[in-house]
Amino acid sequence: MSLFAFHAPAANAQSAGFESSGPLPGGGTYIMRRELLAQTTAMELWFRAPAAGENGESPGISRLAITALAASRAPHGSSLAELVNRFGGSLTISVYPDIAMVGASVPSSDAAQVLRALTAAYFSPAITTEGVQAALRDCALAAAESRFDTERVMQDALFAELFTSGPAHFAPTPSTASDFTKISQAQLRAFAQRAFRQNNAVLSLAGSVDAKLLTAVRGGNAGAPADTPFDSVVAAAPGSTTKSGSTSGIGYAWAGPPIADAKAATALDFIADYLFDPDHGTLARAIHNASAGTFVNGQFITLHDPGVLLLTVSGANTPQLRRQITDAISSVQQPMDAASFEAARKAFEYHILSQSQTPTGRADNFGWYAVEGDGAYAPGAASGEYLRAVESLDPAFVAQAARTYLQHPAIVQLISSEQKGTST
Repeated sequence: MSLFAFHAPAANAQSAGFESSGPLPGGGTYIMRRELLAQTTAMELWFRAPAAGENGESPGISRLAITALAASRAPHGSSLAELVNRFGGSLTISVYPDIAMVGASVPSSDAAQVLRALTAAYFSPAITTEGVQAALRDCALAAAESRFDTERVMQDALFAELFTSGPAHFAPTPSTASDFTKISQAQLRAFAQRAFRQNNAVLSLAGSVDAKLLTAVRGGNAGAPADTPFDSVVAAAPGSTTKSGSTSGIGYAWAGPPIADAKAATALDFIADYLFDPDHGTLARAIHNASAGTFVNGQFITLHDPGVLLLTVSGANTPQLRRQITDAISSVQQPMDAASFEAARKAFEYHILSQSQTPTGRADNFGWYAVEGDGAYAPGAASGEYLRAVESLDPAFVAQAARTYLQHPAIVQLISSEQKGTST
């Protein structure tokens, strides 16, 4: 492994020197946001990496590989996970159908050492037998937990119904540990070399950072040029299915606009906030009033193509809530009155901005939007593109976006053992 020389980049003129982006020496790109008062540094590596492998035949391979690298010790050294823990930081691994992220939040005084270890672990991947064993334990626990995560179960089932092929058809984390044990160490190494190569990486940095920190990046396997975003094929007629679950629930998913259609994507973001916000969403309030102890989760998931509007509702009386859900979706297909729309838009702007007020929140936004195809569109980015898209919305456009995209949902109903007993 070599330490590449790095020359400080010119700052983005719009960011007054606080935000910059560009190529990393040796391959890959970076996005950096400096916060004057921050005492911690958030650093995240994002990769385009299908969770079940390029052909969908290796469920769980992305999660197992990225976890094994974090747990693998360099010769006579510590693993990334051990190093982050020693400095009192937190290590995060997130795997989605089409992308994967490993990140750390650490005191700024330790940022250079951790960034060096982070990039060394993934740009020059060396998976050890001990690292694989630790990852198998972690993944087995995640698999067991996923079976009792009602929202996760419904989302995985909804994506399987909504998409006929591609990464989104497969669950990012299999629900059985045996799926992980089927993957050989040779398969893991091959996957890591391809998916985690430096050219395929986006390094997202936020908090107490500056250009000097990038001199800590350890170069390695540059590999082929970055993968293009991995898209999935939407079913011609998304279906409905019923599954067993630890609790009762019902979920809906609609295929929405791609990230390239920023105005329409922002309109679906607005609709999700207006309907599903847990404190102020119109549908969330209606469901809570109708059925105490019912939990509502909803969002628009911005993806390269297509995005997905997702709604999951869990609780004892969810089968009786279908009418309220369909009525709420129908209501947003008609233009709101001007005063109500303006109040909802201001609330939406506040909610969006409040989600990116921490270094980790900013790093998450920058990394996600960059790997999905448009880093400048990330909420909170210095470009201001996202807020301009919000300001461009009007009642007629939002209603038209709802009519265009919210017509043919995939639907999943979860039936608990108690509910089965009642129905027999």
